[in-house]
Amino acid sequence: MKTIALGLTALLLASPHAPPTATAPATALSEADGETPFVASPQDFADAATCSAHLAAWVRSSPRPAYDAAVGPYPIAPGDVRAHRVAARGWAHEIEEQRCLVEVLSSRRWTHAMNDVKPITIDDIRNMSFPPR
Repeated sequence: MKTIALGLTALLLASPHAPPTATAPATALSEADGETPFVASPQDFADAATCSAHLAAWVRSSPRPAYDAAVGPYPIAPGDVRAHRVAARGWAHEIEEQRCLVEVLSSRRWTHAMNDVKPITIDDIRNMSFPPR
């Protein structure tokens, strides 16, 4: 069940976002979408590549079992690269996201309740298509 819920969260995280404008602050996109806003990091980077390298190291350093999944970095739009850590907590996921908007790092955290996910029943399993034995 945890695997299915994590898979659904991955689909939610991969949903496309409109590209930010070059002059938009790091929080503009998320505030416009009604999402948890990004908080600017005090850490500075020389360029986009260095910021993206930070995201890759951040994903690699994700401690287990604190996080069940860590993905990224991956581009959302030109100049907008992100990475996520996800911790499954019952029927909710705690999600931590870091974003490089060119060389500017920001982050946000939120909890996504999986209330809209229907539990799998024995009838669902019976109706699944499996290869013949």
